[in-house]
Parts: sequence; C-alpha cells; structure tokens
Amino acid sequence: MPLGAFFAFAVAATVQARGIAAVNASTWACLLITCILLVAVRRLTALGLLGYARHLGEHRVTVDASGIRIETERHTQETGWQFYGRCVEGRRVFVLLTPDASRSGVMILPKRGLASPQDSDRLRELITAHLGHLPTR
Repeated sequence: MPLGAFFAFAVAATVQARGIAAVNASTWACLLITCILLVAVRRLTALGLLGYARHLGEHRVTVDASGIRIETERHTQETGWQFYGRCVEGRRVFVLLTPDASRSGVMILPKRGLASPQDSDRLRELITAHLGHLPTR
C-alpha cells in the first residue's frame, strides 16, 4: 500500500510540475495496474479470511469475569482481560484492543450476536469493569 501511495504521489507531482502531457501512457498504465492490484489484494485477503472462518465453523463467544472464550467446531481459545488494554464501542460492535502501539491484538464482538438489548448493556458494564471507560465512535 505505501508503494502505491508513493507512485500516485510521484505521478501527481509530475502532473503538477510539468503538466498532464509529461506523463506518458506507460506511467498511466502502471498507475492503473497498481490501483487494481491494491483493490485485488484487499479483496483476496478478505476472501481468504472468510474461507478460514467457514473452515472453523460457527463461533460461540462467552464473555465473563475471567475473560473471553471462543469455541468453534475445530478449536477453543481463552483470553484473559489482561491481554486487552482498552475497548471502543461502535454502533454495531465492541472492539477490544491490545495496549501495544501496533494494536496487533484485536477482538471484534458484534452486537448482533447478543440475545437482547439488555445484553449489550451487561456486556458494556463487564468491559468497563475490566478495561475502564468505554469511548464510542
């Protein structure tokens, strides 16, 4: 992605400095191919993750005072609250984030998986009790 952004910036700078005629057809073709590849890579990554999720089967998530437990047909994963540093609430999800700078650990808890609106309030209280204030987006 940074390479595509750099290439687009270089083309834009050339157009700004020398005019549109200074950019030849091969440069435009290369820019178009780069854009197509960027879109394709994102789509292929999403399809790969979707295929992996289907391979695992239905996910059942349990959130309690000890942490988060995810069970699928193929494996079980338990994560304690200490793994996460904060949480952000969106309109449709709770997003738990690790405290590291890269935010490499992310847990997305969709609200559509809750049985009732009261469960959303209970989950919010549980997250707040373990991670502190819950900002919304």
